[in-house]
Amino acid sequence: MTTHAYDVVFSFLHTGPFLKVDFFRYRMEITVNQQHYQVAEACSMQDLITIVLNKPATGIAVAVNQTIIPKTNWENHLLCPGDHVIIIKATPGG
Repeated sequence: MTTHAYDVVFSFLHTGPFLKVDFFRYRMEITVNQQHYQVAEACSMQDLITIVLNKPATGIAVAVNQTIIPKTNWENHLLCPGDHVIIIKATPGG
């Protein structure tokens, strides 16, 4: 099942990359933890994390196409159609 970003977070339509593109015309599909999402063409890693987690990103690591993306690059790393993203959340305990 494909999850549409505009179904998940309607409130984000007025911020971030959604101001720069016609969100309903320019979409791309990416895979996040084996789930398909359609996002704006100008979606950054930071925007995607906000969409997928729907809360502040703390204690997570992100890889795109098997390459780790440092948190310092999330805002500037733009996703491409067909990207495979893995989000791993740290859990306490041992």
